[in-house]
Amino acid sequence: MLYLIQGVFAQDRTITGTVVGKDDGLPLPGVTISAKGSKAGTTSGASGTFKLSVPNGVTELSFSFLGYSTQTVSISGSEMKVSMAVDSRQLSDIVVTGVGTATDKRKIGVDVATLSSKNFAKSVVTGSVEQALQGQIAGAVIRTGSGQPGDGASIILRGINTLGSTYPMILVDGVEVSDLNGLDPTLVERVEVVKGAAAGMLYGAQGGNGVIQVFTKKGVRGTAPTINFSSKYSSDQIITGDDLLAKNHHYVTDAQGYILDNNGVRIARGANGKYTEPALLSGATTVNNKPYVEPIFDHLKQAYRTAATYNNNISISGGGEKSDYSINASRLDQQNVMSNKLARTTAGINLGVELFKNFTMRSTSQVVVENENLISGNRFPLLNSYQFIDFTYRDALGNLIVQPKEENQSNSLAENDWHVRRDKSTRFVQSLNLNYKFPKFVELDYKVGLDYYALNNLDYYKNQTSTGQDLYFGTREGSYEQSNTRNTKFNSIGSVFFRTDFEKDFNSKLPITTSTQVSYDVRKEAYNYFNGRGVGLSSYPPYNINVATTKTATGNSNEFLSYGLLFNQSIDWGTLAGISAGVRSDYSSEFGAGGKAFTFPRGTAYFNPSDLLKLSWLPQWKVRAAYGEAGIQPGRYARQVTLDAGTLGDGSYLTLPGTASNPFLRVQTSKEFEAGTDFVLANNNKAWLSRIAITATYWNRESGDVIQAADLSPSTGYVAINDNLMTLKSKGYEFSADATMLQKKNLTWNFGIRFAHSQTMVDKIANGQDVVSGNFALKAGERFGIFYGQVPLSSVDQLRPNGTRYIATTSVGDYELVNGFVTNKATKQVVITGSDDKKNMGDPTPKFTMSFINSFNIYQDLSLSFQFDWNYGNKVYNLTRQWLYRDQLAADFDKEVTINGQTGAFTSYYGSLYNSTNPISWFAEDGSFLRLRDLSLSYNLRNALNIKWAKTVSVTASARNILTITKYKGLDPESSSTGTLDRGVDSFGFPNLKSYQFGVNIGF
Repeated sequence: MLYLIQGVFAQDRTITGTVVGKDDGLPLPGVTISAKGSKAGTTSGASGTFKLSVPNGVTELSFSFLGYSTQTVSISGSEMKVSMAVDSRQLSDIVVTGVGTATDKRKIGVDVATLSSKNFAKSVVTGSVEQALQGQIAGAVIRTGSGQPGDGASIILRGINTLGSTYPMILVDGVEVSDLNGLDPTLVERVEVVKGAAAGMLYGAQGGNGVIQVFTKKGVRGTAPTINFSSKYSSDQIITGDDLLAKNHHYVTDAQGYILDNNGVRIARGANGKYTEPALLSGATTVNNKPYVEPIFDHLKQAYRTAATYNNNISISGGGEKSDYSINASRLDQQNVMSNKLARTTAGINLGVELFKNFTMRSTSQVVVENENLISGNRFPLLNSYQFIDFTYRDALGNLIVQPKEENQSNSLAENDWHVRRDKSTRFVQSLNLNYKFPKFVELDYKVGLDYYALNNLDYYKNQTSTGQDLYFGTREGSYEQSNTRNTKFNSIGSVFFRTDFEKDFNSKLPITTSTQVSYDVRKEAYNYFNGRGVGLSSYPPYNINVATTKTATGNSNEFLSYGLLFNQSIDWGTLAGISAGVRSDYSSEFGAGGKAFTFPRGTAYFNPSDLLKLSWLPQWKVRAAYGEAGIQPGRYARQVTLDAGTLGDGSYLTLPGTASNPFLRVQTSKEFEAGTDFVLANNNKAWLSRIAITATYWNRESGDVIQAADLSPSTGYVAINDNLMTLKSKGYEFSADATMLQKKNLTWNFGIRFAHSQTMVDKIANGQDVVSGNFALKAGERFGIFYGQVPLSSVDQLRPNGTRYIATTSVGDYELVNGFVTNKATKQVVITGSDDKKNMGDPTPKFTMSFINSFNIYQDLSLSFQFDWNYGNKVYNLTRQWLYRDQLAADFDKEVTINGQTGAFTSYYGSLYNSTNPISWFAEDGSFLRLRDLSLSYNLRNALNIKWAKTVSVTASARNILTITKYKGLDPESSSTGTLDRGVDSFGFPNLKSYQFGVNIGF
């Protein structure tokens, strides 16, 4: 009888049910269902249904699915219906970048930032992952310095540690690629960013600038095909900022107020299309107060149109029993706001398959074909020109006037009449991942990747000898040029992982797990360029090199090879605490004499006090610290003697380059310590502030052996030599917070903050020589890349560097302070320090960057989001405004000042600040700004229209960069040079765009 009773209670029972999404009620296929306290488990089918046999003693089932919150549900009968809620934070719980293998974020000692594609701003319309990351990652300064289609962004992670490129290493699904430019955001599942050397150490001599890894979207096994189509339209305009030009003038006029030329005749357009030059009044008492009587033109409106951008995408994903797939295709058509356009077609496929038990293969392919006919367009004349000139005027033949004024300035709008340019590029990115997991301990992983880029360029100028004008574009007699560029980047990584779990593998009571990684990494790159050019074309087609009177050809190529060995060991005590240590040694064709390896160590530690405290209001709390080293390699052939070739008559010659090679160049090395904490505060069962997740990090870095070009004596035959001369020191802190501010049945409000401060100092320069380049200087003890120039005197007692007075004691009464500047009362000119008395005028690095991210979900179907980005404390050198001072056209010339009791808009006062375009502090402006980066409103029409045939039918209205609050006096404080040393100069650049968008998304 006892045996019979035991047999009855040991019987299994069958549970059936359906799993649906809480947000839309649609079935969820591929959900993992496991019986708590038992090994029984299954997955939901294509219709979300499941069937599972469980022992009678099992009372709960666990439901887990990627992108949804895991739920534990009590068994109340033989049939169940489970609704799963989306958890946009879940994807960030497991990270790979900087730790070598998929790891619970609670068990890592470095800061790894993650961003799900679900949280990309909806106003990202140009197919740019870089734009999608703007403002989303604390410590990542991402700037698009131009609104030109196809232009990439500059990226600086945790300050500057080199004089070369600051662009981080880019990985796609574990293999290295050249950059993010052109990578379609619709292919992306999530992005991980590591900013420090402790995580960058895993990538050795390539990881010194940090690492950004993109993970592409995958299908789900055991699911029917899911189709998603999206289409978006964007209306784009330049950001114009404040008025740049004065509304009045100070030219000689007649009694009716019309401007006269130097012959006393009213200015007019001549037969050749040129305007006569106005006669200019000058002198200390001249004021800029005459209104224009002539028609004047807004040259920005003449030059920049409202452009249209169209972005269409279709994707199909799903999977079989042992495979999954995701296929994507997109098309971007983007007009340039100035002229011409760019078209980009992208196609990709991500295929995963289990070939046999525990052995998987994943192949990811993407091809990008881009065509554009953009021309650079000299924008200088558009602003720095008389306002009475009409740049759209055409002559009797219908041509725009090339030279509308006597001065040597051309009409930017006429360039399209004479200049033809076409670029076609093809980029193919392929990665393959083979992985085998032994039943115990050992995992083998092999990744191989290829990034192939081919660019064909056609660039020709028509013969312009018949225009009858002095100016021309390119060459007057015409030129025809074709070039071909090929770049191939290859990456191969083989890894062995040895893992143990003391409890499961050795029946120990110690909750110890270990992971040992050994990897061998090979990277190759080959670059080839060829150019053929012909000068001297006929005035009629055909236009090609064959008909040119003079023909030349140039080309160059280079190759790169590196290989490295990585060892990394981690030991964890459950999830309570853990340590890791590793070392990587790299060999490279760029290293100095002897080919010695460069070795980079690291160590990390973490501790989770929350595992001990077990407080309901503090479910997660981690403290962490890490130290690591990573490198930046010298440039191509910087250690080897190379020769340049040229032609001389019918022969050729060889010459040495201007910069000497250095066989003893070392890798630039960053040594960084970081410490931080991550914690979650929970306010259970409360509508307000139910969850706050905070990450805070402090970091301190020393960048040694920074490569700098040192001047050489001309007798050496070289201008300079690259050497490891500089040491930079950087430090900063980062803070991220994400809060569920309000969560009710029909309303959810999420709020996020990203904050970062960094400072890079020049610690020492080995040869003791300051580096001064244009507007910039590198000086020991100063911040990196300061603006360096002359300044207006602020005191009549100010001294020169040699100790003598600028203003003699006997002449002090001839001067007074006007707007804080020492000004001559008679000439009304500001006194400026000498060229040998330059000062630090500030630098382009912000004191901090901060973003505010809000999202609202209302009645499930309506969502609103907006993001503000705040840059504070940086300077922008407004070279555009300085040039406008040269021709006395700037808006400042309308502003009145009081000098020696006289009030007026004195041209002598402002003109004295021009300083012949030499750097002067007056034009080093506050570049701080607060910008509404993204504003989006989406509505899912499916429920409102009772649509059964689609999972999603949503419409979205969004806007980008539509509001900017700034004191900057240029068009756009964000549109300036983005080099490492040459940063923050506004030199008639292409402004960024503000855009208004409308999109439709349909999911089946």
